[in-house]
Amino acid sequence: MAGESLGLLVGASVMDFDKAMTVMVVVSLALLLVGGFFVENMPSFIKWVKYLSPFKYSFDASQQMVFDRDVPCDGSGVLELICGGNSEGFATSEQVNEFLGVQGSIGFNIGILILMFILPRYGAYWFLNRKKGGERGT
Repeated sequence: MAGESLGLLVGASVMDFDKAMTVMVVVSLALLLVGGFFVENMPSFIKWVKYLSPFKYSFDASQQMVFDRDVPCDGSGVLELICGGNSEGFATSEQVNEFLGVQGSIGFNIGILILMFILPRYGAYWFLNRKKGGERGT
């Protein structure tokens, strides 16, 4: 729903359909890439963009919901830094989330997503309200 709100904002601010589609494709792909699901190590000059991406907050919240219990050390080497190469024992959910780079709590991430749902809609309303009657099609 946060992505839908972003689409409404772009659609309201760019009145030409072809230009709006181009802008939305570029913006959505950029936010998808910096959201943390596909690319983990970004250059430092672009890291700040991930905080504008709804994908970052939904991905962090989903990781916290998946790893809400202790994870067994299975010797596969994935959690080698936490488990120390042992195939016995458990890694706590906090250790796994820290290892994965998860930020904020589930409530915080969902709260940011709700803000990303509401604020662009107000922006779209503002853009549409500033258009003259003839430009809105009325």
